[in-house]
Amino acid sequence: MTSVAREHGALRENVVVALREDIMAGRLAPGEPLRTEAIMARFGVSNSPLREAFAQLATEGLVVVERNRGASVAPLTRAAAADMLRVGGMLMEQVLRWGMPHYAAGDVATLRRTALDFELAYRSGDLVLAFAESDRFGSQLLDRCGSAELAHALLALLPRLQRLVRLLDPLEYLALQGSLQSALVASAQDRDIESAVVALASIWAQVARLVDDLGSDVLGS
Repeated sequence: MTSVAREHGALRENVVVALREDIMAGRLAPGEPLRTEAIMARFGVSNSPLREAFAQLATEGLVVVERNRGASVAPLTRAAAADMLRVGGMLMEQVLRWGMPHYAAGDVATLRRTALDFELAYRSGDLVLAFAESDRFGSQLLDRCGSAELAHALLALLPRLQRLVRLLDPLEYLALQGSLQSALVASAQDRDIESAVVALASIWAQVARLVDDLGSDVLGS
């Protein structure tokens, strides 16, 4: 790869990371147009890496690109949120069912350490680190599911799920994540797949209720 290509890729990735965070944090509202000229000026990029950044965010479901209308922040409706949670829950159940029977002692120990790191971050009030540890726990489950296709399917949905949960009260959401992690570690230790699935379904239903409590039909607006 040439230095020009590397620089082009770095510029594109800078735009992707910044716009993704703006969308996740609600600084860019659902349906808001992404003004090409303003974004080019903000990041000092040309049209080419910007188009590629929009295309990548579109594949993540965070941006909509329409011919002759440009790019805008993807809408986030209550119906879409319910659909995401339903599909995400189904995929996560299979991650547990396919992976947990093959866990070795080291796998359980790794999950337990991450759950402990999460708990320490949460109890100390470091919510940024707690979210990061929660993501790491989920990644470890995916790494052990035994199916690249299953992992790919869930990772494709992940940016939209992350956008959704960022709308929730962080303390409430992270408390649910802590309960789920504790239950999954205990289930993994006992090789009790059914109890893990039950715990997942219970926590997922509570997250769905938090989403329902957000109120408006267009979430995040």
